[in-house]
Amino acid sequence: MKSYEDYSNEFTATGQLFEFKEITNSSGIAYKEFVNAPKNLKDYFELGYLHPETDWLVFNEERYTFKEIHQRSKKTANALLNSGLKKGDRVAVCMANNPEYIVIYMGCMLAGLVLVPLNSWWVPKEVIYGLENSGSKMLIADYKRLQGLESLDILKLIVRPEENTDFDDFNDFIANASDESPEIKIDTDDHATIFYTSGSTGYPKGVLSSHRNIIATLISWALFFTIRTQMANDSKSADQIDASEKNPPSILHCVPLFHVTGSHAGFLMSVLSGRKMVLMSKWDVGHALELIQNEKITAITGVPTQTWDILNHPDKEKYDLSSLVDLSGGGAPRPPEHVKRLNDEMEGTPSIGYGLSETNALGTLNAGEDYLKYPSSCGRAVPPVTEIAIVDQDWNFLNEGDHGEVVIKSPANMIGYWDNPDATNEVFNDEGWFKTGDLGYMKDDFLFIVDRVKDLVIRGGENISCIEVESAIAEHQSVREVAVFGIPDERLGEVLCAAIYSENSNLIDDQAIKGFLADKLAAFQIPEHIIIFDEPLPKIASGKFSKPEMRDNFVTSLKK
Repeated sequence: MKSYEDYSNEFTATGQLFEFKEITNSSGIAYKEFVNAPKNLKDYFELGYLHPETDWLVFNEERYTFKEIHQRSKKTANALLNSGLKKGDRVAVCMANNPEYIVIYMGCMLAGLVLVPLNSWWVPKEVIYGLENSGSKMLIADYKRLQGLESLDILKLIVRPEENTDFDDFNDFIANASDESPEIKIDTDDHATIFYTSGSTGYPKGVLSSHRNIIATLISWALFFTIRTQMANDSKSADQIDASEKNPPSILHCVPLFHVTGSHAGFLMSVLSGRKMVLMSKWDVGHALELIQNEKITAITGVPTQTWDILNHPDKEKYDLSSLVDLSGGGAPRPPEHVKRLNDEMEGTPSIGYGLSETNALGTLNAGEDYLKYPSSCGRAVPPVTEIAIVDQDWNFLNEGDHGEVVIKSPANMIGYWDNPDATNEVFNDEGWFKTGDLGYMKDDFLFIVDRVKDLVIRGGENISCIEVESAIAEHQSVREVAVFGIPDERLGEVLCAAIYSENSNLIDDQAIKGFLADKLAAFQIPEHIIIFDEPLPKIASGKFSKPEMRDNFVTSLKK
């Protein structure tokens, strides 16, 4: 019986579709690269014409073929260039998932512009920070996200206006533009996107990626799932293979497009595979069950919270979920008991991926029997261009089983943090290895994450900077000390907590703090549990807050 490695070697051999070679980039760093990969996303989108006329995008009652979306994207590209934008200019998008998001994304890539997807949960001051930090020349947003930005001095377009507005309408903006692809030369190392990610330094950092970086992820995933499919088919009879392919591929796209999971795993992979995307603007588990049944969804890719919600919904048995084949997740780990229940109680096979915005979501994947055998692991490095290792604080590479910081090397790694060379230099070494900020170890080539170096909490797949939240709370005049940290949560993975010392503790409470934060932080950044103390918070010898002690105390008090 052939092993995973046997299949990988077979598919990547000289002359095969996934053949790869060694290259050296402009910085002198050696990488592996796919020989037959498209050179840019403009060329990549042409792969969609392998399936131009089938349903490709479904949103509420709307249905679009790939050809229709591509045509609108070309009109968008030309309209953006006609407005005075030039190759390399940044265009920001801030809205809930909708078809226009896809069109704008593709239009920017066709025009050689840089897409800046801003977190649609941000409050206006955070959106303004993203616009100013990225130097965006235009903002395209929906009605909700434009509120509070009316006086902002930037060209603004509105998508799907809910009422009469003074903002220029996106549809009017592209109406008279040509639907021919613009004659823009796009090099593989040209800038493509700036995704924002929360870090341990407080302010979100812009992750700058090239066309090469993104395509490396997409082709790597294509190889991984080609291997998995071939391994599965080789173990089945012809009748079993026919039964497993009774429904055309489709995905319940339930992750925001401002995340690399939503952008890359949900949207961009659907171009290559011809997979129908059923787009949700916000997560609603009841509606998700209806869509899975009615659209015969074969895959769901989201944070583990979403498959957990489906698994535990009281009406789950009322719906036909037999079309499901792949129950994938990313952005946060699944507890082993979740993996077992998904495998035992749901149609489809659970899988998990590990990656970061800085690696364009590429890192490891764990699926099938491997996931059941190693449910605590996020998987093996995705072959063949990605390398995973463990290092100590001095960049010494460690042996199997030794605990240290996870580092990743691949052509999918970002160019760097936008306009922030110091932060970039902190996470890269001279050989192109990227420090993830996650602590882990390797066993049998599988990666296990055990903790984080960075002061982050991951709530339902959203990274939250504890320092950013602490800074916002500290602005309250009654707060003397504040420490923010996460505690385990069965559904969300972690929830945010804040311990506050106030000399006037009788004058404030948790609701007052939450109200104070309402216009300073996005809703998901506001701590769920807040306890106010009338004495200083516990500290370690260095004077830093003893967050492990406070975390344990919160867990104990909440169980009472």
